[in-house]
Amino acid sequence: MKQYAPGKEPQYNREDDKLHPEEIELKGGVIGKLDNFWFYHKWKVVVSLAAIVLVAIMCLQMCGNQVDDLTFMYSGSAYLTTVPNYKQMIATIADVMPEDYNGDGEKRVECAALNIYSKEQIERRKAEIESGKDLPEYNTHINSQEYTSYNRLMQTGEYSLCLIEKWLYDDVADGVFCKLEDTLGYKPDYAIDSYSVYFWDTEFAKANAEVFSAIPKETVLCLRMKNSITNKGSETNHRIAKETFIAIMNYKPSEN
Repeated sequence: MKQYAPGKEPQYNREDDKLHPEEIELKGGVIGKLDNFWFYHKWKVVVSLAAIVLVAIMCLQMCGNQVDDLTFMYSGSAYLTTVPNYKQMIATIADVMPEDYNGDGEKRVECAALNIYSKEQIERRKAEIESGKDLPEYNTHINSQEYTSYNRLMQTGEYSLCLIEKWLYDDVADGVFCKLEDTLGYKPDYAIDSYSVYFWDTEFAKANAEVFSAIPKETVLCLRMKNSITNKGSETNHRIAKETFIAIMNYKPSEN
């Protein structure tokens, strides 16, 4: 090893290790430039791509979700949403609905269905099974849950246009439904009381008997009042339900 006299050792200069601009050579052409860009900006790229993907997913979901103009409630012993002509039933109600309220180019109606049996219906089914008929037994636990849901929905007023079996209608407290005369301007001769009619007594049901054949004969048509306390079901939703209720009640086969 070379020896240096004291005080004569070569001095280390960090600047000697630096590359000057004229000495830098980017290798690999475009690949090299991209590699250099990725090294300095990779987190910006990752965050930007994640944001683009998120926005794209949201847009697809918004485009794919179809918003209904009206949702009515059915409560009773029929499995309404599983019958073969359910779509035709919904389309028929959509046809009588006055307009395309949400402006998406199509009148859309949906049904919030609760399958509920009365005590008499349950006892009758048990007797039929005991007599040897091959019929499924009603699940009383599920039936109880559905009945609880029905009472909750009636209290909150989430759905205004209602098709419900008579015994369920009778369970509802006074002052829940709109008076026919206030809604229609008249009370039909076939009205059950001041608030309701049997669905099958309307000209609309009679004219579309085959379509609505799954709906039990004891089904009541009525309009629930808007609940101003819980504010469930907006003013717009209630107005749509009211106008559709009026259209059903005033339906004339010769005009459709």
